[in-house]
Amino acid sequence: MRDSRLATVQRGLLIVLLLGWLGVVVGARVAMPALIGAAYDGESITWLNQKIEKHRAYRAGGGLPSDREWYLDWARGYALKAAALTTLGAGVAAALIAWPAARRRVKRYLFASAAPLNLAVLRVAAFGMLLYLLRTEKILYYAAWSREMYDWPAVAGLYYKFLPITPEVVGPLLVVALVTTTLAIVGLFTRFSAIASVLLAVYLIGVPQLSGKVNHLHHVVLICAVLACSRCGDALSLDAVWRAIRRADRGVVAPPGRGVRYGMPIRIAMLVLATVYFFPGFWKIASNGPQWVFSDNLTNHMYQKWFELEHYTPPIPLHKAPFAGPGGALFAVVFELGFPLALLWRPTRALWGVMGIAFHNLTNLLMQISFVTLQSMYVMFVDWQRLFCWLGGKLFGEPIRVLYDGNCGLCRRTMAVLGVFDWLQSLRPVNALNRAAVESEGLGQLDDAALMQDMHAAWRDGDGWKVAKGYAAYQAIAWRVPLLWPLLPVLYLPPVAAIGRQVYRRVADSRACRVPTAPTGERPAVRSSLGWSWLPLALVGGVILAGQCLLGAGRLHTAWPIACYPLFDQIEDRTVVWPEFTLVDSTGESMVLDDDPIRDHLGSARYVVSMKSLIAQPLDPEAARLTLRKFVEAWRAEEALPRDESSLDQLVVSRATYELSGPQRPQAPIESQPHHAVDWSELIADE
Repeated sequence: MRDSRLATVQRGLLIVLLLGWLGVVVGARVAMPALIGAAYDGESITWLNQKIEKHRAYRAGGGLPSDREWYLDWARGYALKAAALTTLGAGVAAALIAWPAARRRVKRYLFASAAPLNLAVLRVAAFGMLLYLLRTEKILYYAAWSREMYDWPAVAGLYYKFLPITPEVVGPLLVVALVTTTLAIVGLFTRFSAIASVLLAVYLIGVPQLSGKVNHLHHVVLICAVLACSRCGDALSLDAVWRAIRRADRGVVAPPGRGVRYGMPIRIAMLVLATVYFFPGFWKIASNGPQWVFSDNLTNHMYQKWFELEHYTPPIPLHKAPFAGPGGALFAVVFELGFPLALLWRPTRALWGVMGIAFHNLTNLLMQISFVTLQSMYVMFVDWQRLFCWLGGKLFGEPIRVLYDGNCGLCRRTMAVLGVFDWLQSLRPVNALNRAAVESEGLGQLDDAALMQDMHAAWRDGDGWKVAKGYAAYQAIAWRVPLLWPLLPVLYLPPVAAIGRQVYRRVADSRACRVPTAPTGERPAVRSSLGWSWLPLALVGGVILAGQCLLGAGRLHTAWPIACYPLFDQIEDRTVVWPEFTLVDSTGESMVLDDDPIRDHLGSARYVVSMKSLIAQPLDPEAARLTLRKFVEAWRAEEALPRDESSLDQLVVSRATYELSGPQRPQAPIESQPHHAVDWSELIADE
């Protein structure tokens, strides 16, 4: 009966979904052009009529097409995109409703177990990249801008307008952020330092995003936010050492094992990457169909990028290979669109991880777009614990047995701390008080009294065993712990070895018996020692993924701290319009200014956006004046301006059209027309 009701509900949901999909698709394709056409004629809803009229005046003022056919074409394109999004959403929903295997696969993906080491490696990589961004982004430079120069990005603009943004505020917070991020990397007070680091990074790294160009670094902050809700400090951290000591005092020497609490944050971080890749791939096809792939479009994108770089030539001319453009475009689209689905199976997950590294390195080779912050996140695709365990088996074979006094607090602490650094899984602790455990390891020949007196290390040698005790046992253990390898030459130096034996003997003979409060070797309950609630992770992860999907569906890439990533979905040709700068003095003499100092001053990405803003149609004169004032700073820093500026009259910006034919920027444009001029006195008015 219950199955029958469930099937009825599923059929009802599918029918509603189908009707909704048909309504949106047909309505968008038919009603949207009719609605926009009526608004163009002034015969639609009043507010829409006014909006279209205002938009027409704006485009006409910039010399852009504003006729009725242009608006109808725009409406058809918008309807096509709406239909594509609706089809995508309906398809995913239908699969989850009607296909039990899909639901099971998604559940298996989200609730997979992982080792604490895997999550810790991601913590080091993510917060390491966050520290890199805090040090390399020009946060203090943009904090010194006046507020009228800021271009408030979506989402962040809602709160940045009410926050103080000055060097006096940003400077001290940046120091605090550097400290907390470093603490998160080394794993000291991990939970607190990770949360503080993320909150400060959202504010501080967001400051450069107010410059008018949003650099897409969001994934670093978002993945760090996911990690801040997890137990990412249970390995590769100073906190892990302290927790190991506390566990040892309760009688537990084994480190935490694999669990969902370590796997779920990694899987959510993978989904964050999926939103980064999927929507650019989706809009490439949804906006252009096969034309984006099966044409010279990708090659033209490379020509455009080379023009912006000006002085770059690919070391390997892959773009000259037959079908390189369509082949590369097809690879990019398959990789981006297939990313979310590939995550659900281990073989495809590994394949897409390799494809991602290849994708970014080829893009870096051809277009100098490295996305190193994205590449570093690919550590999440590796099961580091299994890899290290395999490596330990290849290097040493079986684990070395370490026999210790389970009633000795110092011995338990030593074994617990060694377990934190036993990345190769090459140590197997054995409580010498547990005679059954000793005999099960094949070490029944060892004397109980000797085991109580000294720590022993035993490993197979052919058909027998080799046994080291006391200081020699620590020497044998050091071979199995990578963190101790640098100390190996020192441990065997005769003076050090002699002192080490004496110190060991004194400590071993003076240690006190301390009976554990829990049976030795027994793992504590997760609730008592590894307390973790999935609710904060689910809440933060859900908000991040929902926001990324909403902004991705809306093609909104000028946003912070969530955004749709660059689409590259436009169809490019082999011409480019670029600004040229000419200084004119009071006598009419002119001097052409190079734009290289601007690129060096702002960085490649912000340089491109700033340059294009100066030739926009229509032009915002005040924004252009503020941008040119920053350019003047760059030219002065590089001593590109005349020493005597008193005779300067105007700075003229021209729209120059170039025909692209290779990696090197053409020497001269095929056409150049003055676009606007600014009096020099206006550029230095506040000096």
